[in-house]
Amino acid sequence: MLKQFLPVLLSILFVHNAVAQVNNAANLYKTGIELRDAGKFQEALGAFTKAVSLNRKFDSAYVEMGNIYSTSGNIDLGISNYKKALAINPAFTVALLAMGKIYRNTRPKLDSAIIYFGAAAKNDKTNKEAFYGLAWSYNTKKEYDSAITNAVKALEIDNNYRPAYGELGHAYNASKKFAEAAEQFRKNLAVSVVDLARLYLGFCYTELNNREAALQQYEELIKINERMAGSLKKKIDAMQ
Repeated sequence: MLKQFLPVLLSILFVHNAVAQVNNAANLYKTGIELRDAGKFQEALGAFTKAVSLNRKFDSAYVEMGNIYSTSGNIDLGISNYKKALAINPAFTVALLAMGKIYRNTRPKLDSAIIYFGAAAKNDKTNKEAFYGLAWSYNTKKEYDSAITNAVKALEIDNNYRPAYGELGHAYNASKKFAEAAEQFRKNLAVSVVDLARLYLGFCYTELNNREAALQQYEELIKINERMAGSLKKKIDAMQ
């Protein structure tokens, strides 16, 4: 009789131990987050390392380890841990964004950055940071139409997202699509008043040689951002 129940007992013990390890890993991860938030990064790294030793599928812990390594300058270990997280969960948006930023900022490989930001945008169509990352990368490659498309998507998600205005303004200016740019910025301002949108709209009017419209934007802009208004006024004064 005991021989019959022994495999069942062993199976129960195995499951119990596995669950206990996962729970312990979760507690270590929580401790790691608290240490990270307290600025104790090496201690946090130790907690995350112990967490993944107990649960090899702990994708979030690998991302946190990647973040600590990357911010401390150890990019290779950062990449290694982000890739471990993505091997477990290929649709992990946080890890995809982290890889995109490395290939955008730290180890510039724009095609790789576009792959990772694109995957993040595909997985989460409400992630403005992913679309901004794509816009930035396409602008750097001088592929302005693609930059415009992705900057507009970022602003559809958050009309106050300043970095996306910067990429959109640059792309329109570089491609000399001033009329299309003016239309886009008017749409933005109809939703919410953002100083960058008003600045770029004023710039567009100077390029379209519409001094009156540019001055109107200057008068509105000076109420909310005097520095930007000054930049616009210089452009207006330089008009023929």
